Amino acid sequence: MLKRVLTAIISTLLFGTLMGFINYMTSTSGSFWETMFFFAIYAAPVYLIGGIPISYLIDKLMKRMNFSSQLASHYTRYGLYILVGILIAVVYKAILSIAEDGVQFLSQDLITYIVGGILASLIFYYVSLIMNKKETR
Repeated sequence: MLKRVLTAIISTLLFGTLMGFINYMTSTSGSFWETMFFFAIYAAPVYLIGGIPISYLIDKLMKRMNFSSQLASHYTRYGLYILVGILIAVVYKAILSIAEDGVQFLSQDLITYIVGGILASLIFYYVSLIMNKKETR
């Protein structure tokens, strides 16, 4: 469990840094640190509340499946994390559209949220892979 919490914290920092850098390079407003902090603050609860239990469920599901190769197992897990990233992004956007009157759910922003969700979930996946490699050594 501690490993998953550490994975969520590292993923939050990496996601915040990456999104801060992307925003800093594409926008003229705000500093890198402000934007990084903003993304990290909003991503931390999603990683801690959603990422940890979902990664646990994915691990349980993967143990039940019998794969003949490591490659098939890797890409199945990879696909599940992408699917969960999309699902969480859609739920997150739905919550925001309900909370803010006048914000349409099906807008061009939805694609941005989906890309961000996929990116966030893959960061979590690869950090967890690195954490598991360190554990096996």
